[in-house]
Amino acid sequence: MPLIRNSLSTLQMSIISRRSVDRTTAELQRTSDEVATGRKSDVYADMGAKSAFVLALEDRATTNSNYVTSNKLLGSKLDMIASSASTARGAAQEVLGLAVGNLEQPGAAAATLQQSARAALDTIMTSLNISLDGEHLFSGVASDKPALRGYDVANGATGLSAKDVLAGIVGGGPADATQAAAMLSQIDSVFDDSNADPAKRFSSTFFKGDATSGAARKSALIGDGETLDYGMQANDPEFHNIIKGLALFASTDVSKITDRDAYKSWVAAGVKALSDGVEGLRNSETALGAKQKRLDIKLTQQQSMDAVLNSRLSDYVSVDPYEAATRMTALQTQLNASYSVAAQMSKLSILNYL
Repeated sequence: MPLIRNSLSTLQMSIISRRSVDRTTAELQRTSDEVATGRKSDVYADMGAKSAFVLALEDRATTNSNYVTSNKLLGSKLDMIASSASTARGAAQEVLGLAVGNLEQPGAAAATLQQSARAALDTIMTSLNISLDGEHLFSGVASDKPALRGYDVANGATGLSAKDVLAGIVGGGPADATQAAAMLSQIDSVFDDSNADPAKRFSSTFFKGDATSGAARKSALIGDGETLDYGMQANDPEFHNIIKGLALFASTDVSKITDRDAYKSWVAAGVKALSDGVEGLRNSETALGAKQKRLDIKLTQQQSMDAVLNSRLSDYVSVDPYEAATRMTALQTQLNASYSVAAQMSKLSILNYL
């Protein structure tokens, strides 16, 4: 009978030992996770009635952090738009200065006007075709494609490039004031999209993005219930005017227009288009700067809030890394001791005493 009691006692001790090892192993795993993540392994079990508050705080912190990330990206977009617009305006102003110097009659620099305008068109088209993370910034809501087609690149649907359309109107240049007026009127119809032939409109020759100017602006949610309409489109009026002015000078060598009145009307039209475009672009840049400032203020507020929310959240969910590491070491020591006892018990046998 005593032999049976001793056997049962040994079995119970073995079961108790295994349960102790399991509990210690589970606690060690939780503590290891806390050391690795710096967070309590079961925040909400420890919080009790405060769990709902901590959940709400975490949700708010996550939302605010997402705003910080998205607004930083938006800020980068606005910076790129501002830089490209400035480059475009600079290129247009350079040609405008050259044209104004030859407004009344062709001077020595008049012969370079065509080449300068062509180079400026290339600069502007490159600037307005920029993209960030696959989003073309001057294409409007159709941001999956570049904003502008190259001056001598044909539209696959029409077979015509902008250069072809202008050459079809201008030919060798105006011979007199009447012809100049007629040509300028046709060019106006290209750039205001009223040309009778859809294939010879700005939206078909130059612009590749969303043809709706102003009606479908990009917007971004920058805060709770707060949106920011942003960006410029390459078919905005200021770019229409700048590209039109440059196209007038790129389409013909004004120094070869022999009729004085035709020359003056042609150069004056180019100067007006460029002047209006540069002024309009300057105003758009000012408006963009105000939006950048608004975004900067919002982002600064959110970054400050991010620090506050994470600090408060840390009070509830974070663990002291030194305390957790000490606890983990103690558990490892305890587990090693349990394994040692279990190993010794497994070797016990009455046969050792017979």
